[in-house]
Amino acid sequence: MKRILICLFICSLSSMGFAAGLSGAIAIELQEQGKFTGVIGKTYITEQFVEVVTFTERNREVVPFAFIYVILEKENKSDDVYNIKCRNQLGVVSTGTIDLRDRLKPKIALITDKGITLTNISDGGRKMKKEFLPRVDLGR
Repeated sequence: MKRILICLFICSLSSMGFAAGLSGAIAIELQEQGKFTGVIGKTYITEQFVEVVTFTERNREVVPFAFIYVILEKENKSDDVYNIKCRNQLGVVSTGTIDLRDRLKPKIALITDKGITLTNISDGGRKMKKEFLPRVDLGR
């Protein structure tokens, strides 16, 4: 029981500040030059990490990938709008904006140096989700 309380306390500390009040996942997709790439997913934002799980379809099968981006720099641009720089476990560095002004519809846009953008899911992404992942909740 003591361990459970300690874990709950640690989890509550990590949710204060930057991502406080943001519960659940954000539905995302990957774009290249503003066009949907066929990769959708979900992301969780914490004080120190942007955790991403992506799904793509290959030969009528769903292929998942997981990425954990460590937030290297975080600048509060204005109330609940942050510029961040982060790096994933493969060494890919992304920069961009996380807009938490509307906690029910948060916005994210992270761009790699290769021009791949991780952003909120579009209609094309929702269509793919409905076709290949009808039972998976990707978030808002």
